[in-house]
Amino acid sequence: MIEIISNLDNGTIKISEVYTPESTPDLVSIESEYIVSINNLENVISIDKFFYDTIGITDTRLLLNYYRISRDGINWSDWLDLNHNITNFPDVNSKDPMYIDIKWVRVGTNPNGTIRILEYSLDGTLERNIVDDTTSTTVLNPKDNIILKTPFIYKVFSISDVEIIASGILDIKYRYSQDNSRTWSNWEILTKENITTTKINPIRFFQIEYSVTNNGDETINLQDINLIGDYQNVSKDYFKTNMIGIRECCLSNIVGYFDENGNYISPDNTDTTSCDSTSQLPQLSEQDKANLYNPYQQNAALEMYNKVSVDAEQIYGHRVLYFLTDPDKKGEDQTLHEYQLYNVVCNNYLKVAVEDNKFPDSQIVMNQFDLSLFESMVVNVTKTQFKEVFGPQRRPGKEDFLYFCDINRIFQVDHAQQFRSFNNSAIYYKLVLKKYNQKANVQAGTQDIKDKINMLTNNSTINELFGVENKQDQEAVANKPQMATLTVDKIRLEYKAKIGRELIENSSTIISKSYYDLSEVKYQEVAVKYKNLKPNLEVFDNLGYMLWFNINNYIPTESYNFMNYYDRNEGWKVNLENDKIKVVLNGVTYDFNVNVDEEIWYCYILNIDQRNRKIEQFLYKRNVDFEEDAGKLTNNLLKKITSDIKDITPIQYYMENTNFEILGSDMKITNIRLFNEIIPEEQHNKICNQYIIRDDSKYLVFADNAIDKIILPKFPLNE
Repeated sequence: MIEIISNLDNGTIKISEVYTPESTPDLVSIESEYIVSINNLENVISIDKFFYDTIGITDTRLLLNYYRISRDGINWSDWLDLNHNITNFPDVNSKDPMYIDIKWVRVGTNPNGTIRILEYSLDGTLERNIVDDTTSTTVLNPKDNIILKTPFIYKVFSISDVEIIASGILDIKYRYSQDNSRTWSNWEILTKENITTTKINPIRFFQIEYSVTNNGDETINLQDINLIGDYQNVSKDYFKTNMIGIRECCLSNIVGYFDENGNYISPDNTDTTSCDSTSQLPQLSEQDKANLYNPYQQNAALEMYNKVSVDAEQIYGHRVLYFLTDPDKKGEDQTLHEYQLYNVVCNNYLKVAVEDNKFPDSQIVMNQFDLSLFESMVVNVTKTQFKEVFGPQRRPGKEDFLYFCDINRIFQVDHAQQFRSFNNSAIYYKLVLKKYNQKANVQAGTQDIKDKINMLTNNSTINELFGVENKQDQEAVANKPQMATLTVDKIRLEYKAKIGRELIENSSTIISKSYYDLSEVKYQEVAVKYKNLKPNLEVFDNLGYMLWFNINNYIPTESYNFMNYYDRNEGWKVNLENDKIKVVLNGVTYDFNVNVDEEIWYCYILNIDQRNRKIEQFLYKRNVDFEEDAGKLTNNLLKKITSDIKDITPIQYYMENTNFEILGSDMKITNIRLFNEIIPEEQHNKICNQYIIRDDSKYLVFADNAIDKIILPKFPLNE
C-alpha cells in the first residue's frame, strides 16, 4: 500500500511503499516492466530524491528507472530518467493536481533468475503558504494556516521572553536554522518555557520561522510576534537590538493595543499630551535641523566609493568559481571553540581583484627560517557583489576556495576580513589565499558540487594516483573487536535479575548477546535499579525510552513492567497489562493497544514530547515469521507492528530519593536505553539495531545491555 506523508509546515512530501513477501513485484525476463501510479498529489513543486531496494541485481541483470508526470492523468510527459538525485524534474504549477508514474525495466544479457523490488520512496517539495509581507497586519480566517518569517538575519545571545500581539488566541509553532536554511530544527510549540530553553549557538547566524494556525471560529488579526532578549541584526551591519519581530518596526503590545474593530493602534498614535513639553527657549523647526551642517553625513561619498569599486572590479577583476563552505553542527567542539567538519554548500561565479595583478609562482623559497613551496596572495571582492551572488547572510570564510579558470589553479582562503578604509566603512572583503589542499573534513554538500570538485581536482593527489595500492593496504588491516572488562558499574546500583545468554540477530546485525531474565525475581519486586538520573523534569524537557522484550508466558491480567520512576503520584512508569501498554505521567494514564505473542522479541519505543505536548509509542519486531530465521534476513529493516500518538499535558516533578527501576515479571528484556530527547521515527531502525549507541550518545542518559559485572578480588595496599 502506497504511503504518502505530506508536511506543509516543512514543505516536504514523502511517498513510499514496502512490499510484503506475497506482493513483491517480480521481473522475470529481459525487457519486462513494472509500473507504479501515484495519483492526485496536491501542492507539489518538485520531486527531488528517489530510492529503491531490490534482490537479484547482478552485473548482467540490471534495472533501468524512468518516470513521467501529468496534471490530469490523461496527457503525460515523456518518460524521463529517474536517478537518485532528480535534476531533470519539469517546471510545474503547484496549483494543479499531479500524477506520477514510475517504471522499472529489466535489462542485461542474463535471461535467468528474477529481480524482485522490495521497496521504493520519493522525496519531494511542497509549496507552503508563506506570508512575506511584513508591512501590515496579517489576517487569519478560521482554520487558516500560514508560515511567517522574520525580515532579517540575526545573531542571538539570549532570549528572555516572547510576546504575541494579536486580537485573539492563535496556535503558534516555531523552528530555526543556523546554517543558512540548509537544515532546520524540529517544530515546537511557541511558549516562553520552550523558546528560552532552546540551545542557540551565539556565533552562528539565526533564522526563525513561525507556523501560525487559527483554530477558532472568528477572524484574528496578527500584528507581531516578538522575541525579547539580546540580539544583533546582521542584515543591518550588526545593529544592536533587544527584540526580534516579524515586523521591521517591532511594535510592542506594552504601549500599543487593538481597538474594538480589531485594528492595531501603534504607540505613535497614543496620547502624549499628559506631559507638558512647552519651552520658553527658541525652538528649531525640523527643516532648520535638516539644513544644519553635519560633518559625518557622508552617505553620498560612500555610495560613490562603493560604485567606483564595484565598476572597477567588474572591468579589471578576474572571473573565478567561488566555492562557499559552511561549518557542520555535527563537528562543533564546544571545548576548543572550533568547527571540525565543513560542508561545501554552494558555488557561483564572481570577480575578484588581485592586488598588483600579481600571481605567485610555484618556485620553492628556502631561507634559514623556513622552506616554503607557495607564496600567499591577496585578492579583494566587494561586499555588494558577494551579497548579490550568495545572499546577505553569508560571508567569506576559512576553508572557502576559488578556481581561477584563466590560469587553471585553485586557491584556498586562509584568512578573510572586512577591510575598513574610508570613514571606517567596509566596502570590500580582503582574502588571503594559499595553496589549495583537499581535506577529509571538508565535504561536498550536493552531488553537483562534488562532481565539479572532482573534475577540477582529478588526478591531483597521491591517493588518486596510487589508489589500487592504498586499497590493498586498507584490506590488509584487521580491525579486531575489543572488549573492556566491567569492574566498576557506572549505571546500575544493583541488579537481582539473572543474566542469560542469547545471540539476538537481525540479518547480519547483532542486536544483543545477553538479557535480564525478570522471571528469576519475585513478581513486582525490584529486578534492576539504576543511578545517576536527573531527579527533576521540567515542562520543556523531553524523554525517549526504548527496550527489547520477550514474554515467556503471557497472562493478560498480570503486569509486565517496562520501567518505574514513580513515587506518590509523581514521575512516570510503563506497564503492559490486558493487551495495553499503559504510560502513567503524574497520575494520568495513556493507553496503547497492542497484541503480543509469547517467545517473540519486540522493540518498544516511547517518546514523551513535552515541547510539542505529544506522547508517541511504537512497537517493532524483526521481519520474520519464525524467530530462528532472523539471522538469514537480507536486510535489517524492522517491521512496525503498531504505533500511536496522543496529546498530553506537560508535567514536572522533583524526586530526589527515587531510583529508576525495572520490576520482576515473567519476561526477558535487554538493550534498555533512556534519552533526554525524543527518538525521531526516521532513526528508529538504526537505534533499535545498535548494540552500542554511537552518533546519538550526546542525548543518552544511560544504556544497559544486560552485561555481567566482573567481580575481581581486592588486595590490601602494600601487602
